[in-house]
Amino acid sequence: MRTIGFVLGLTMLTLGVTPTLASGGTKRPHGAKGGLMVQLLTRDGKMMEGDVSAASLDLAMDGKVRKIALRDVLSVALGAPASSSEAAHIAADITTVSANTDKVAREQAVGELTAIGLPVMTPLLDSYKDTDMHEPNPLYRLFARIVPGYADDIDRTLDLVRLADGSVLRGKASLPDMQVEVNGTALPVPFASVRRLAVRRKEVTRTFTLHSLFHCVQIEFLDSGIEVGTDSKIDENAQGRVRLSWATDGWLSDADGLKVPGPHYNTNLYEGLPYGAVVGRIGATGARFLVGQHFNKATPGAGRLYFAVNDSPHWQNNLGSYRVKLRVTDAYDLGDAQ
Repeated sequence: MRTIGFVLGLTMLTLGVTPTLASGGTKRPHGAKGGLMVQLLTRDGKMMEGDVSAASLDLAMDGKVRKIALRDVLSVALGAPASSSEAAHIAADITTVSANTDKVAREQAVGELTAIGLPVMTPLLDSYKDTDMHEPNPLYRLFARIVPGYADDIDRTLDLVRLADGSVLRGKASLPDMQVEVNGTALPVPFASVRRLAVRRKEVTRTFTLHSLFHCVQIEFLDSGIEVGTDSKIDENAQGRVRLSWATDGWLSDADGLKVPGPHYNTNLYEGLPYGAVVGRIGATGARFLVGQHFNKATPGAGRLYFAVNDSPHWQNNLGSYRVKLRVTDAYDLGDAQ
């Protein structure tokens, strides 16, 4: 068991494998015994992973029921009302993000709200005030992390189903109470207890823009929408250049970061990593690691995968962006890069 990176309290149960995933690199089977490996987040905050017996889910849409093979599903976000513990965390976290005074606390709160998902919509929308707020501000992208514009619906309670073919559906999803294999023993998991379900993919790919202003470590990391495990592998390539001081060409950087100090500086490093470099982290407040132009390695941990451009608190004169192509194996596709 391990504590996961959002403050619902909570523990992760690694089902179907030895529960030492976070510390020991135990290899997770991909659908052992012909089943599907899934990750479940429950409404009381437990994260579970293991082989599930269900073959399909039903989605009620426009008066009809569509049966969807679970192998075709990327993720399912359930729109059922927040539990009492979720509601308390939603209220506290929105206050933290809106205040925007403690960066670490804000990042933790954004991670929690993203994980809870659809029940956050209404209280988050109600929190927005017409105060001439302007970019960059994490509140703008937080809503898109909960529900992208192309999947929004006038009925906010509808579940959101993302399919491997790129389709996104809103309706009312249902599954029989599931049997999840736990070290050879079937564990019943009531579907009513589930907040989110994701099906493990052999490969997840992304191409996205990493902007030096919006996705600077001082403002906000880009959320890749990918959940990795210790046996996942990241293959990344980044192209482009960013300017960290407008017209001063000595502060022009590629994704590996500055090789020598920029003008009027005596170091090319900020907090141990090069200025301008693409950096990553696992989890909303995980330790940063250098990604650079090319990264082809096993992940340094388990959790949500994030990226940013490395810079100091003097970020306001940043321009430019990197184009990042990402391929991750044995991972969960939970949403768009935001």
